[in-house]
Amino acid sequence: MDMKTFSEYLSTRYNKELKWYDDKSIRNKFWYYTFQISLIILSAITPLLALSGLKWPTTITASVVAILASLTKFLNLQENWFNYRSVCETLRKERRLYDAALGDYANAADKQQFFVDRVENLISREHTLWQATASTKEKKQN
Repeated sequence: MDMKTFSEYLSTRYNKELKWYDDKSIRNKFWYYTFQISLIILSAITPLLALSGLKWPTTITASVVAILASLTKFLNLQENWFNYRSVCETLRKERRLYDAALGDYANAADKQQFFVDRVENLISREHTLWQATASTKEKKQN
């Protein structure tokens, strides 16, 4: 693979995928932390409201706790955060190995083609895992 084609691949595919996984990881981490912190605070406040005899605020905080806990589980925020971060860091590692000509890159006849193959396999494997997970979830819901 010539360097022009490889540079184009890096800018049009690799960098965009890397950014996508990084952004998704950051977003899922943010929402997971937001939900968890809210759950902790609301769970601590609910018994205090109950003891003070405030029925509506107690009911509302208890309901919000149930909703947040259910959404956290349903949206798989922590699992998605970990999976997206794992793929992102693996993509970054692959680039470092390529740049330093380490590991399998040290003996590769065409480093650029080898890099593209490994990156595409990684993305494909993650996509296949996502499909399998989505399919399993759908079967459980039916």
